Amino acid sequence: MSQFPFSRFKQALVVAGLFAVAGFVHAQARSTSPADAGLAVDVSVNGRPITRNHITLMGANFTQDHQAPGPEAQAAARAELITQEVLAQAALKEGLDKKPVVADQIAFQERAILSRAYLEDYFIRNPVTDETLKTSYDFSVASGKLTEYKVRHILVNDLPKAEELAARLAKGEDFVAVAKVETLDPGGQSTGGDLGWFRPDIFVDASFAKAVQGLKKGEVTKLPVRSRFGWHLIKLEDGPRPVASAAKWDQLDDPVKQSLRQRAAQARLEALTEGLTSKAKIAGPGLAAATATAAGGKSKSAP
Repeated sequence: MSQFPFSRFKQALVVAGLFAVAGFVHAQARSTSPADAGLAVDVSVNGRPITRNHITLMGANFTQDHQAPGPEAQAAARAELITQEVLAQAALKEGLDKKPVVADQIAFQERAILSRAYLEDYFIRNPVTDETLKTSYDFSVASGKLTEYKVRHILVNDLPKAEELAARLAKGEDFVAVAKVETLDPGGQSTGGDLGWFRPDIFVDASFAKAVQGLKKGEVTKLPVRSRFGWHLIKLEDGPRPVASAAKWDQLDDPVKQSLRQRAAQARLEALTEGLTSKAKIAGPGLAAATATAAGGKSKSAP
């Protein structure tokens, strides 16, 4: 049995974290494949190749839950790609790729592909290894640095609703009573948003964990906190207190280890993107709004 029992909400956040950065973490596993794997031509149309990778990518759309395509799905993908290719070639002959709106759409897709490729390559070159995690985690255990907090939260879908509730709480409404009526966390509806004692170091959503660590006992977040599941108002009921008899790395359950992997990957991702953004020259009419959003996100601990 796990030493760190998660509520359904905590488990959901862990799962969300797995999907959010699993592609980056597991990119290192794919690095053992040949660099040109999947680039072999499956079929060509007027000399333009449709590769095995294209078949696999398109074939996933013809399978349940986007699994690896079998022969039937591959055949459907091949037919679809041939149709797309003849249409694309016709578009190129007419110069449609030069139309501003089409060129803009191509640029949009190119940005997404290149950014994903860069991140996958980054994590191949800088893998999150269990050896490094074990060393860091066991040092924290040995030095008594691990802490836990007793918290309640209210989860809603949108920021305006969260701000409305924040205003009500600021005027003195009881947190537990509001949580029982307003929270969307099923477990919290009966407990008044109680999450019990939890440890930020194994809680995959960094923004939520950082918000808790910034509170004093009895304090409620003044601004809503954003997570992958919505917006939260958080109350610190007790803590921090040292974790008693914390298990070492080798004693942790797999879900807890996975959570730690995701937190490490998330931290690297944030450091990487913040570093690149700080060096970039950003201009344009949307800059003021982007700056305001970034400032608001930091104050709200948004991811």
